[in-house]
Order: sequence, then structure tokens, then C-alpha cells
Amino acid sequence: MTLTYRYRLLPLKSQHRALERLCAAQRELYSAALEERIDCYRKTGKTRTYIDQCKALTVCRHELPDMGELPPNLQRWTLKRLDEAFHGFFRRVKVRGEKAGFPRFRGKGRWQAFGFAEFSGIRFDGKRLRFAGMPGGLKVHLHRELSEDADIRSCVFRQDGSGWFVCLQVAVPTPEKRPIGSVIGVDLGLEVFAYCSDTGEIPNPRVARRFEKELRRRQRALSRCQRGSHRRHKVRAQVAKVHRKITNTRNSWLHKESATLVKRADVIVVEDLRVANMIRHPMALNVIGLR
Repeated sequence: MTLTYRYRLLPLKSQHRALERLCAAQRELYSAALEERIDCYRKTGKTRTYIDQCKALTVCRHELPDMGELPPNLQRWTLKRLDEAFHGFFRRVKVRGEKAGFPRFRGKGRWQAFGFAEFSGIRFDGKRLRFAGMPGGLKVHLHRELSEDADIRSCVFRQDGSGWFVCLQVAVPTPEKRPIGSVIGVDLGLEVFAYCSDTGEIPNPRVARRFEKELRRRQRALSRCQRGSHRRHKVRAQVAKVHRKITNTRNSWLHKESATLVKRADVIVVEDLRVANMIRHPMALNVIGLR
């Protein structure tokens, strides 16, 4: 079983600049690999695979000194992300028959992460992360301790408006199944969040409505700003902060409710329901509280 541990990073100024350079370099690699796939298909009618691009990466690392200074697993993660984007595109088109957008080039504001496909070329001593391209050890705020025998398989560095974070994918032993003593059924509702077979209903927190007034005020201030100005950049960050607060509040509430259900019952039965079909009608969005 694989668990993901998310920790805040505490970089120095030089390390913060190094993180931004690494992120920008991987964005450029992603766009170059995407352009290579498109160009190859137009000229030959064949698709470049992940293995083909990894072989080409080895050649580029020998010819370009800047690329050769970075760990290869760092660049393979970027190529794998592009490969997964193509797999998702073909799966939506061929298998599900859905309308799917073709993988697109990533602008500066649409690429905020990079990672290691395997935990190789990077070291973690329990307090700091060290890898090529990063000056010194990158301090990690361990608000929750990892076990001593934790097997870290991969990691992803991600940036948002509040700073940088690292997500460690850790392999842990699968716990033994506990004996079945209680069973409950959970059914998603419209006016309420869900109905439980034992205790009634779980009320809808309606998180978006609690921040609706503040969000509207920030968005109005954003609409008054001139495009490209420094003030628009600041106000846009304030709008993003409100959205991030809504997301964090909703995720925290979901984690607490799910933990309560897991502690209360040994078996939880839920309906195989396509929520997207339920909320497709605009009136349903207002009832559920997503608007």
C-alpha cells in the first residue's frame, strides 16, 4: 500500500530561486517533448513513446551541459507526465467516447510542479532533502514523523500561493483486515451531503457560501484592475488565496467526516453513482451548494 505524505518546505532565498529554475526547466522540457511528438506524427504518422523520448533524453544529456547537471529521474518524471496526458487523451476518446482536449503546451502559470519518478538521485536524512541542482539541504517541516523503515518510492515538489510543498509517496505494509462487526450504507444526497443507514444524515457544510461575500469583494476588485499591472497581480493572488481557503476547508471537513465513518463501521457500502450526471443540471448545483 502506498501513502502520500505532504510536507511544507522551508527554502532559503537561493533555494527558492533554484526551485523556480528547476520548475521552469521542466516546463520547457515538457513543451519540447510535446512538440517532438506532434512533429513526429505529422511527418511519419507514428507516435513517439515514453521509451523513445527517454532514449533521446540520454543523448540530450550528453550534448547539453545544463540538462546533464540535473538528475535523470527528475527529467523522466516530466516525460512520464506527458505520456500520462496522452494515455488519458486516448482513453477518453476511444474507450469512453468523450470529448477530450488534446495535450497542450504549458504556459508559465500552468506548470507548478516537478518531481522524481524514482527516489534515486535524491537523499532525505529525516530533516533535509538533497539533490543535484539544489544548493545545500532543503529543509522540510515534518509536522508528522515518518516511520524509520519508511520506503520512499517517489516524490513531487509543488508550489502554490502559500509556498512550496513536497509530497512523498511511501510504501507501507498493508494492514490486516479487521473482523466485520458493523455495516452502514451511505447514499449521496442533494439538500444534505449524504444519508447514513444508522444515524440519519450528514449535513452539507456549504463551504463556498461561507466565503461567498469575501470572494465576491475580491473578484470585483480584480475586475477594476488594469490587465498587466502590478496591482492586478497582487489582487489576483488575493483571489487565489480565498479559493485556496475554500479548498482547504472543504478537504479538512471531508477528511474528518470520512475518518468518523471509518471509525464507526467495519464495512461501508456506497452507491455506484456518477456525480457528474447529478450536477449537470444548473438547478442541481444550487441545491447541492456547489455554486
